Amino acid sequence: MTAFRRYAKLIAQLVKIAFSDTANKDAEYRRTIFYNFKDWGGVYIKFLQVMAGASKFMEGWGGPREMEVFSQAPREDLNLADYVDLSQFSRLSAEPVAAGSFALVYRGKLLSGEDVAVKILRPSIKHNLKRNLKLLGHLCKFFAHFFPRTLVDYNEAYAACAKMFLLETDYRREIANQEYFAKLYHDHPRVVIPKVYRDLSSRDVIVQDFISGPTLADVMSAATPEKPAAALTRELTGSDLWQQVIIAGGEALYTAMCADYVYGDPHPGNIILLPDNRIALIDFGIIANRPSSHFAFYEWTESYLNMLNGTGNFKRLLETTVICFCPDLALAMQRCSFGKDDLLTVLADAINEKMSTTMDGDNTFVESFKDGHFANVFVEVVSTKVVEVKVDMVNFELLKAMQAFLGSITILDNSEGNHSFAETMRRSVEYAITNARRKGIPHDSISKTCYSTTESYELLIRTISALADHDEDMFNLVRERIFA
Repeated sequence: MTAFRRYAKLIAQLVKIAFSDTANKDAEYRRTIFYNFKDWGGVYIKFLQVMAGASKFMEGWGGPREMEVFSQAPREDLNLADYVDLSQFSRLSAEPVAAGSFALVYRGKLLSGEDVAVKILRPSIKHNLKRNLKLLGHLCKFFAHFFPRTLVDYNEAYAACAKMFLLETDYRREIANQEYFAKLYHDHPRVVIPKVYRDLSSRDVIVQDFISGPTLADVMSAATPEKPAAALTRELTGSDLWQQVIIAGGEALYTAMCADYVYGDPHPGNIILLPDNRIALIDFGIIANRPSSHFAFYEWTESYLNMLNGTGNFKRLLETTVICFCPDLALAMQRCSFGKDDLLTVLADAINEKMSTTMDGDNTFVESFKDGHFANVFVEVVSTKVVEVKVDMVNFELLKAMQAFLGSITILDNSEGNHSFAETMRRSVEYAITNARRKGIPHDSISKTCYSTTESYELLIRTISALADHDEDMFNLVRERIFA
């Protein structure tokens, strides 16, 4: 089927849903997009992997079986001799043992005896990526223009993916990333990073140690009510799946507090489950840079843990969230002082009071927060964008990596019927904070802002005006604190 015909077919299906009597059209739109993109392969599956990592994309229709999009994509033919020196191998599989969205993986044995995986960039990706990205961009504009964006912003997702996908096609960069993490996790008792054979690798090929074991995606997609993912993992590896999940999440948080880079693609297909509660991480085409401030990330994580433990408050969580992910904005707000308080403190205190009043006798928001949706809680209670928050690019990459992992764990938790997301996150955060304190957290707070003094006070005026126009209760709370 030509590209034009398949795009026309998808659009026709979406239009049909729009004029149907279907109760939940938004879920049907997302389900239809998912299964069409899954069949198209390549960049479209890679885009799905990013979208499916956000649990809200799957909300209302998807589940663990859709996780197979992370493990097996359509295959394509290639001539191995065009990519690797066959004389270096005593054995090399004629067919791929795994098919990813961007790569085909073959299994072999080197003459020196090592069991290796040979990862080869798909020819179709190498030759058609830019063209397919352009077409994908047009489709996302169509989706965003016509369909509700309460759950998914397709334009935002596309913008985040396009540059990232282009970087993933240069395996020399990926090799450097993988070697960094191999050194970071050298002799780690629970995390394995496959060794790269740089002299056998190239821009289009990575030769690395073969890691045998099911991926998290494998057990999620193969699980049944009679044998859920945790039981399947125990049968295949002898390990505790939830302990492995806690290690994966905890290590991601720990590296954000103490390392130069954070593993940027922790989707279920890239986490291999091993015996002895160990995990292996594969595919280092995407990594996130360290946060703008390690120490700010630590304080945000600590405030989140305190909330989960019932010892924190929303005021502290809001303050640390803005300081961590929008440091430039936080500094500008802190410049607007009123006696012993500043604009950030005043807003956080007012929001905390409003949320406490709203939640009095109603556990809906508390439960939503414990399920990991604290951003939704803020929006629901404050009911307006008080400040136009823009996350800087460094922290945006970090948030995308976290979102991919959290989305997968939400789906896993729902399918297993544990309803223990908060407990899983609490143990992951405790794991990270304990290790970070042991190593020592850098005190690298941000001290400069691009906002001028005039712009900072313009921000104050816009904020107060927005409150007066859209949220009278919040306006009164803030006014009382400013003019007390």
